[in-house]
Amino acid sequence: KIMLLSGGVEFTRSENRVSLDALLEQEERYMEILVTKIFKLQPNVLLVGRSVSRKAQELLLRANVALVQYVKPALMTRIARQTGATVLSSIDHVINQPNSILGHCRRFRLVAFRDNDVWIDGGLESKQTDPSDKVVGNEAKQINVVHDQKSVSALLSQSLPNHERQAVLAARKLGESVLDGNDAVRTGLAKRGVVKTYVMIEGCPKELGCTVILRGASRPALKEIKRVLRFLINAAYNMKL
Repeated sequence: KIMLLSGGVEFTRSENRVSLDALLEQEERYMEILVTKIFKLQPNVLLVGRSVSRKAQELLLRANVALVQYVKPALMTRIARQTGATVLSSIDHVINQPNSILGHCRRFRLVAFRDNDVWIDGGLESKQTDPSDKVVGNEAKQINVVHDQKSVSALLSQSLPNHERQAVLAARKLGESVLDGNDAVRTGLAKRGVVKTYVMIEGCPKELGCTVILRGASRPALKEIKRVLRFLINAAYNMKL
């Protein structure tokens, strides 16, 4: 069961001068009230458009409720259409709401991929350019991509600080495989700058739409493929009208 909230779960501090202990106590009680309202609907997943306070995160974690923050409004609308959920603007609207405002899916999971725009297994191919040559458009983008790439094999042969070496080892371990997001976190492979993690919401009615995942090329190439694919889908849809 999925709950969608376009606002945040935060404590707004008043301008009155109070002690730090009193302020923390107020925040804790307020968060408990808000999260209790959420628990009344018994969601398994909570998607929020803004931030969630640390105290609320801890309460949700104890109740085994998966939390995703900073979900874009356009994406929130698509998820609502796919799952049948109602997007709530505030937790205050949860009171006296029926369970029908929750969306449903067969499976919710996280998947982790290595960022292959940055990490490659082999060596980097150097490209010689004449200073008098003019580099424009896609060629300039392609050169920038090459310069930003990191070779796993080359870096492992160097003497690196421990945190950088751990990142390289994580990139080698991941390779081209797809890993469960929870496993990536548990094994220490989900390192910033190495892994891209995606939320997968599966088992929704097929007639409401689907998601196409494009992989295997550089990001500029995938953007071009996405543009062409979107055009083809629109053309196929218009042909059926």
